Amino acid sequence: MRRKIFSVLGVMPEPGGYAAAKFSRTPTYKSYQDWVLELTEEGAGKFYNSMYFNYGHSSIADLAHVMVIFENISMVARHILLDDQLIDAQSRSTRYVDYSKAVFILPPEIKKDKRTRALFQKTVREMVGLYSQLTQAVAELYSQKYASEKPKEMDDEAYLRTVRARANDVSRYLLPCAGPKSMGVLASGRTWERTITKFLSSPLLECREIGKELQKAICQKEAFNVSLAKIERMNWLSAEEKAELKVAIAGKNIALPTLVKYAEKKDYPRNVYGEMAALVGKLRGLREPDGKRGVEMFEGVDPQIDLVTTMFYKATPYSYGQLLRAIKKANKKLIKKAIGLAFELRGEHDQVLREADTATLIFDICMDVGGFRDLHRHRNCIHILKPVTGEYGYDMPKEVKEVGMARVYEKAMEEVWKTYRKIEKKYPGVGEYILPQATRRRFLMKMSPWELQYIAELRTKPQGHFSYREITYLMWQLFNKRYPDWGKYIAVTSPGKVDFFKR
Repeated sequence: MRRKIFSVLGVMPEPGGYAAAKFSRTPTYKSYQDWVLELTEEGAGKFYNSMYFNYGHSSIADLAHVMVIFENISMVARHILLDDQLIDAQSRSTRYVDYSKAVFILPPEIKKDKRTRALFQKTVREMVGLYSQLTQAVAELYSQKYASEKPKEMDDEAYLRTVRARANDVSRYLLPCAGPKSMGVLASGRTWERTITKFLSSPLLECREIGKELQKAICQKEAFNVSLAKIERMNWLSAEEKAELKVAIAGKNIALPTLVKYAEKKDYPRNVYGEMAALVGKLRGLREPDGKRGVEMFEGVDPQIDLVTTMFYKATPYSYGQLLRAIKKANKKLIKKAIGLAFELRGEHDQVLREADTATLIFDICMDVGGFRDLHRHRNCIHILKPVTGEYGYDMPKEVKEVGMARVYEKAMEEVWKTYRKIEKKYPGVGEYILPQATRRRFLMKMSPWELQYIAELRTKPQGHFSYREITYLMWQLFNKRYPDWGKYIAVTSPGKVDFFKR
């Protein structure tokens, strides 16, 4: 038989995945091209209903990939959307958005509450106003500081753009999590089903609305098809000719009519976290939660102890180290009960909690929300995210002090936290929308040394943001202290080295 290697275009995701799945389950004499030419949407639907839903052959849903564009969702929703290891995504950078003209996301919970809505909008306006002031002040500082280092080949316009972008890296600390985000996301049918379930299960109304809209967008509504859109611009064709051409190109043009239609809300993870929060009172030695910025590294933790520690971590405000020390001293019955909760509350079709996943290295990180977003993009890692609650305080870039705006910045944060507490008291969980990117959050990154090397070499480069550069350098230092014979071969760059014009 002759070897054939070819790419495929012009096939809708479900029929395309159906063809590949059928191809994997047939004799070698029948080519993929034979199957794909016989495809129908109806045939794909019957196949998935039988093999995916009835027989549980989940892997076939991995063959149907769909690109979905999200425009103007909040940063709160963005964190939920991208919290999956099997998603590929690109997000619009805060460096290129004019937030003085942006429309911030109003949490649906407060839309009809005039007083709370007015307080929220007033706080947002003040934060954005100060953001503009700080951007201008830091841009002037940088213009003076780095003028002598300007590359000869760089023109004035490019120079000003670079200065402005770097200034935005500082001023973005003031932007609230209600800031609008837009992104393109590529994922398989199985991943979209999991993502929809996650959104539908959220306590936040915006996220539940996104879950419903996402399910409808890829299961019921026709996809945006560039070829079809171009047909509308062919003014030399009649309406009948355009309609015929559209049918010939795309048929129904619905991305995943079968694979995500049964996605629904699930209570399994939240029920576990609720039970774990109730159990934490039985652990001894826990005092005030640790909210200090920085990194701790753990390794060689017994998998069962790691599971229990990580479940408590997700459900409580304590650090991994605080919990690990307490759990190692805890009664064995408590540990057994916690492990039981992870699995006894699980439904027939529920995935095992991600907290059960482990790795060689465990990093507990406390840093600003803005810098966290870049580390969250490393999806070869296992991420365990605590809710953003505001109880760990906030960060202040050194440039804020250098331009003489430290007191103004602190006062603004005090006002934001007052607003946060008022909203949170009335609408639990909704206060996150008003918290700025300066807000510290805790999260775990579990990984192999191989992945640490990749992250450390990439994220300590001089052109990166100063926040995640500092954190990843600390991660490397902890690893290098324990494994110097390996650590010395990781090509990191000290946070003190700055290449201002490299972006």
